[in-house]
Amino acid sequence: MSRVFTEFSYFVSLTWPLAEIRIFRYDNRQVMNMRKIRFAALSLALALALGGCENTKIVLTTGLVGDELFRIGEVSCSLSEALVYLCNQKNQYENTYGIEMWEYEIGDETLEEYLKSQVVSQLAQVKSMVYLAGQQEVELSEENAALAASAGAEYYASLSAEEIETLGVDEELIAGMYEDYCLARQAYEQITEDAAVEISDDEARIIEIQQIYVVEETLADELKTRLDEGEDFESLASNYSKSSKITLTIARGDMDEEYEEVAFSLDNGEVSEVFACGDGYYILKCTSTWLEEESEENKEKVAQQQRTTRFQEIYSELMADTISEFQDALWEKVVFEDYDSVTTDSFFEVYEAWFGD
Repeated sequence: MSRVFTEFSYFVSLTWPLAEIRIFRYDNRQVMNMRKIRFAALSLALALALGGCENTKIVLTTGLVGDELFRIGEVSCSLSEALVYLCNQKNQYENTYGIEMWEYEIGDETLEEYLKSQVVSQLAQVKSMVYLAGQQEVELSEENAALAASAGAEYYASLSAEEIETLGVDEELIAGMYEDYCLARQAYEQITEDAAVEISDDEARIIEIQQIYVVEETLADELKTRLDEGEDFESLASNYSKSSKITLTIARGDMDEEYEEVAFSLDNGEVSEVFACGDGYYILKCTSTWLEEESEENKEKVAQQQRTTRFQEIYSELMADTISEFQDALWEKVVFEDYDSVTTDSFFEVYEAWFGD
């Protein structure tokens, strides 16, 4: 898998599920309900959720016509596209858990309703990225367009005549769906590649420490006195510490601010004073101020986090005022039993075969 594909997958899987988009349900022009949609990917790191910018609004409307399910800016999503996503994921779940799984509920909605909402979430994020690509003048490369066409031809050839009719698809539509995901990935690559990222050794530094954690301050003070008198740190930690771990490696951002301030100020072999953190008291001993291999690996992780932050800033700025429409009544008519004859489940597998390496 390429570095760019891995980074994009990492970004969408860790970032977008943490964001939110507000969906406003209108009845006689009154806001009836507002909900957040979150989801985890089903396959090939397609962890795309409604989000990226909390100011992006999808307004449920009757303004769309035909099989146009929703529109973000000038980018449209058809019912047929949503059915491809829905049926593939439905069948993947059924192949693993059985068709009886749809009888269960999550909170106040059935699993069927839940999966339908996740499909809209996934496609809304893909389409918003396509919209962003257009705003940033990012165009699909000829290579990716050719790959998308090949993937589309392969997947379309796997469908039966009945499935093609039921889903309402043709080869061009399928290829376009693969193009959309490629363009989303390409937009992320192009936007982030220009972001200058310089990570210092200290920012990426991973250290190894030993800790003693107790609830009582008087006990912590007593143990510190014994350490000052020469007793072994690890022995006292084994006998008195309430933490399950004595030795641990940490990077910046792993622990509470008070804890890290002490930990990263220590030299090799140095023991800290007693300090309060959370609901107890700690004494730390630094056993290594620099774990070279781990720190070098963390440098790329920190750099990626900074690229992600930069991408979010651009995404949020461009999408903040984008009002989109969703034809709720059309989607509500979709019920699983109407698609029992559709058994396809390889849409994402085909994508991975053509673009995953």
